Amino acid sequence: MDITFLKKGKEAVSSRFSSTAETVKLTVKYRTDTDVRVTVRCYDALGAMCEGYTQVYPASDSGELVFCFDPVSFSVYKNAETFEIAITADGLSVESFSVTEENYTAISETEDTLINTTLTEDGEKGVYVTQLNGERITVPRIPQKVLFVGNSLVFSMFRAYGMCASAPDKDYYHHVTEHIRKINPSCTFFKQHGAYFEHAESMEAFDEWCYRNDTFDGKPAMESFTPDLDLIFLQLGDNINNDSKQALFEKKSGDLLIERIKERCPKARILWIHGWYSQTRTVGKITALCKKWGIERVDISALHTKENEAQTQKTCVSPEGMICAVDPYWISHPGDLGMKRIADKIITKLDL
Repeated sequence: MDITFLKKGKEAVSSRFSSTAETVKLTVKYRTDTDVRVTVRCYDALGAMCEGYTQVYPASDSGELVFCFDPVSFSVYKNAETFEIAITADGLSVESFSVTEENYTAISETEDTLINTTLTEDGEKGVYVTQLNGERITVPRIPQKVLFVGNSLVFSMFRAYGMCASAPDKDYYHHVTEHIRKINPSCTFFKQHGAYFEHAESMEAFDEWCYRNDTFDGKPAMESFTPDLDLIFLQLGDNINNDSKQALFEKKSGDLLIERIKERCPKARILWIHGWYSQTRTVGKITALCKKWGIERVDISALHTKENEAQTQKTCVSPEGMICAVDPYWISHPGDLGMKRIADKIITKLDL
């Protein structure tokens, strides 16, 4: 990337740039007597600015920092079209810098080889479910009550269906639920917004989502995790896209989320769907959690191709039937073809 930095007093500011990469990484060698603040600033199409993300680094007489951010997330949530990086400190001397774009290279068929499916005592299709104490029980594979916990791939079009599907019957949630209904017409389905779990940078924010108020659903998320659930989809990880979110997820919130689900939903089979965005930051922890708890992992990172993005979809349909334009900031999300392929991969893993 052809980016320059201009020194303005105690601040060095980059030239403005655009990016659709999974990660933009700034590497800086610096000298300063005080802590360094590195901030990404976001600008919309009209040039209005908002602060996107800040990290603080220690004073150093010969140090190096690496600052990363996810431009796609800011494009979706802040309508950012261009970006600027500011490095601020008293007596700042920037000796060298580089700015690079990085994208995760998916490895096909990276799911675990763990076999969770089995037969129940009466010979029906069953599945092993790991309990909170580590023991395994066998439950029926065909579900009666299902919960989807997801982010924009489940909710963001009119707060009703997945971004950027063209209509309510085109997202992966619809395709998967229709498949299950063909096998069990009496099955019931529920959704829980999970983006605030992903965005949490502190235990206070994580517990706010769990126990006090998810501002999307207007109720504590844990109320959705009921004892009668027998299938839970966790489509989480895409918005874990900076160092503080990643640190909390790896050290505390990832483990606690599974422990709290296991405590409330002892009979539930869990599938963790991940990898459309932020795969590099999350795949290690998600893999470890799935191996520990016998969770089936559905890695969709290989599906994130231009063909499967919403590059050519210009309109979408509201639940009331109104045709609306698709915001161009959103088109790196899966389109109708991408949604169908995600659903096909989930259905294969379900093996109902």
